[in-house]
Amino acid sequence: MQKNTLSERQGQIVDVAMGIIATKGARRFTAQLLATEIGVTAGAIYRHFESMEAIVDAVVERIGVILFEGFPPEAPDPLERLGMFFRRRTRTILSNPHLSRMLLSDHLSQAAGPAQAERLEEFKRRSQTFVLGCLREAEENGALSAEISPEASAVIVLGSVLSLSHAAARIAGEARIERLSDEVWSAIERTLRAQSRSGESKKPSRRRQHRRASKKE
Repeated sequence: MQKNTLSERQGQIVDVAMGIIATKGARRFTAQLLATEIGVTAGAIYRHFESMEAIVDAVVERIGVILFEGFPPEAPDPLERLGMFFRRRTRTILSNPHLSRMLLSDHLSQAAGPAQAERLEEFKRRSQTFVLGCLREAEENGALSAEISPEASAVIVLGSVLSLSHAAARIAGEARIERLSDEVWSAIERTLRAQSRSGESKKPSRRRQHRRASKKE
């Protein structure tokens, strides 16, 4: 269930449900508490969703929409593409404290059924596959430092996303969020990108970029 298919009241229920699961855990996630937080009766909840499981399903779908908006980013240079992903993903997480709490805990997994838990795992695999794909491409075209493998690089990138998730509750303000995201990525890119003999960062040649674009077509 995508966000844009929800009614205004359903969207409100999903938002409040995310907050309860993130801050109070799966055991406290009940129709009564949800209704109390919204200011309606428990029976009113079931006029908008057929079950609590359906609400959890909508929460999982909402998370997918938030995480993968504008995904995958496009740029000829795989490390530029990876930087676009990193900045967008970290800013999204830092701007949504409830989301960061759920990504760092097993609260949502405890509330979810098998199908929903598999969707959450799919979100992780999709991100991991994209990151590793960019890094392997960078290695192939000579943009990745010879001193680090794509696999080790992926640990740095994904680990930094996770680390910034921990910082979400302590950071307020869009400007601070963007600055921190940019600073962390700049440090990562200096580690990952191969250097020319002059000490400048190497980027894929135009021929390689054109060849990749032709393959996509």
